[in-house]
Amino acid sequence: MQFEQIQAVVRPRNPWESIDLGFSMVQKWWKPLYKIWFAFVLPLFLIIYLPIFGIYTFFYDSLWVAAFMIWWLKPFLDRILLHFLSHALFGEQPTFWQTIKALPRLLFKTRLFLGLTFWRFDLARSFNLPIWQLEGLRGKICAQRTRLLQKETRNQAVWFTIICIHFQAILSLSFFGLIYLMIPTTYEFDLFYVFFRETAWWAEVFRIFSSLFALSIIEPLYIAGGFALYLNRRTQIEGWDIELVFRRIAIQLQQKNEMGMGNR
Repeated sequence: MQFEQIQAVVRPRNPWESIDLGFSMVQKWWKPLYKIWFAFVLPLFLIIYLPIFGIYTFFYDSLWVAAFMIWWLKPFLDRILLHFLSHALFGEQPTFWQTIKALPRLLFKTRLFLGLTFWRFDLARSFNLPIWQLEGLRGKICAQRTRLLQKETRNQAVWFTIICIHFQAILSLSFFGLIYLMIPTTYEFDLFYVFFRETAWWAEVFRIFSSLFALSIIEPLYIAGGFALYLNRRTQIEGWDIELVFRRIAIQLQQKNEMGMGNR
């Protein structure tokens, strides 16, 4: 992974502009990103929600538990997304099998246990995740590093999480309503009653698909936005933009020297 191969314009941005850079990453690499995303998230949904070999899932009678399980396991899926984005940013798009090979490290060397427990409710987790996963710091050093990077950025990271939570809920309800509107009905339409209280199997299936749809739209954007916030903060305090300019100048000078030696 070479710094000069970075696939983005490195310069200091305001936090919301840097989040937009994260959205651009998803837009640019959406095909390989979503291939890896669905390769992991679809089996997870099948295991938790759907019948397997004619046997209903453990949570069929309490699907709210299944929804909670999906929510609780987001930090694992987030690490897969960040693994792809952090490599793609430097021109190395990992394939599905490369991601599979990286799973032991993602499971055991990125502080996943803490991400599923004590840090699960941290509203700045999309911003903190690159610190835990990419820098590999531990203990007091990690805490100091996190406080340094969060300075002047944590508020935006928290609000970004709150916004994404609301958009995911709106998308889930909207997609459910779109499907429901296509179904002929003989009784009075009440979307909120059907979405939150209807227990028929078709309503459960629609709720599952609507939650999968909303999660698949929002979560990659959420992790990419947090990653871009992290990159922007490091650019501000470490002068990445200046370092990158000097590195490229050095490469150009080296190439000119090599050409000069060749002409001799």
